[in-house]
Amino acid sequence: MVGRRLPERLESRALTSWLRVLETQARRGEGVRAPLLAPPALLLAALDRGTAGLREVVVARLAVAAVEAGVSKLEVNLEHPTLIEAVLHALAGRPHLTQSLNLKMGPRTAVGDLLSDTLKGMVALTSLTLTPAATDDHLVALAAAKPPLQTLDVSYCTEITDKGIWALIGEGDDATIMRDVMKGVTPNIQTNPGKKLAGVNLWGTGVTTRGCVLLMALCPVLAVLTCRWATEALELLVRCKRSAALSITQLLVAEAPSPNLQQIVPICPHLTSLVVRHPPEFLNPADILVATPNLSTLSLLQFTPTPDPWLPTTPINALTSLHLSLLCPRDVNLMTVSTSFPSLQHLTLEGIHPVLPNPQTPVPSSSLETLRMVAPPLSRHNLNANVIVWVLEWAKSCVTVDIGYCNLLTDKDLAEVLSRSALAQVIDLRLSGASKLSNESVWTLLDSCPDLRRLALKMLPMERLAALESLKVQLRMDNIDVELITYGWKF
Repeated sequence: MVGRRLPERLESRALTSWLRVLETQARRGEGVRAPLLAPPALLLAALDRGTAGLREVVVARLAVAAVEAGVSKLEVNLEHPTLIEAVLHALAGRPHLTQSLNLKMGPRTAVGDLLSDTLKGMVALTSLTLTPAATDDHLVALAAAKPPLQTLDVSYCTEITDKGIWALIGEGDDATIMRDVMKGVTPNIQTNPGKKLAGVNLWGTGVTTRGCVLLMALCPVLAVLTCRWATEALELLVRCKRSAALSITQLLVAEAPSPNLQQIVPICPHLTSLVVRHPPEFLNPADILVATPNLSTLSLLQFTPTPDPWLPTTPINALTSLHLSLLCPRDVNLMTVSTSFPSLQHLTLEGIHPVLPNPQTPVPSSSLETLRMVAPPLSRHNLNANVIVWVLEWAKSCVTVDIGYCNLLTDKDLAEVLSRSALAQVIDLRLSGASKLSNESVWTLLDSCPDLRRLALKMLPMERLAALESLKVQLRMDNIDVELITYGWKF
């Protein structure tokens, strides 16, 4: 059975009480510049775990105190311009100590020269997130510091353009360099601030295909580039007959035709993750997997598959994570999925109709850790209870399970699942439409799943929701360490 809820740790209680005191002081008028003496570890813990629900002035006061205490990592989300300026003034006083900065600001925040002056002194910076108010001038200032930058996120900063990318590689907009890059010749750049960049997020910026080409070709360890034009940049390099390999491991294609993977793979031999979102054409996952034999993660979102067969018929042993989200529901044979992807650890199927021609088929072994089977909106497709029993036994090693279509699942079916030692390791279990399960079965489930910490019974009729309220009360009275979530139709 799940254990009793442990008492709150003394350290956590002390942190909560201290934050309440700061809230009280803020209501009394103590602002961001009020002195705050606290150990750096306490300030970091407060920023990491306790800022939810706090006033902005308290968050800014904690951030300023953390910087003044010499912390090297700062993550803060602020909207008010005055509070942002206070944090930047604190950073400007000790810029050389900052190694990781995550500063998310309001959409209309203008930080201008103050942020530029601060970035010029951050010589030890390895990770930077500035969104959505960064500009090219800020990247120019960052490049002047020549930090060992490894990750950069300036997503939705519309004033970031190719000019900022040129600054990151240490050169001006030189047509000769661009021509050499397109031919596969790496130019001799004396100072390349971006030479250690491994991950860059440029989604929603003004960077063009040209800037993506420069980053891919001149950042030797760049593995992840998130940009709308990354695919076009790869196709451009292919057309220019580039032969030198890139370090790209992840590719995102959003609302654009799928690239010719057979041409891209030779220059991206390390490609292991592919995400395709809302493509305009029909897709065949089997063809994609054949063209990318080293792929370990495949996500096809809001797509329409080609006519059958669109799943591979031979085992794909390299794939460990699969996410399929269909625009129009299509039958998916679960036995085909289990045999075609024997190494899966994470599986998400959305907008599908699971089928199992013979529910008495022996359940194959699996390495699944997470399983989600989400029913299409307003779907009337009810899954046979025998199929649900088969699925839950197939997912017996999972720690996270989310199953739709459970309208026909009864107490007897759940007892059969538990008798086969399924769900023994589950921590988070979500069942949609399981209105036929009684409170007694829920208690049996809690007895059989010692690691269970969250149970969500979703899409239930109003009368069943009311009946479950008594169970929630009993769980609280017994101090059972499990969160019971219920919601559904309230009309």
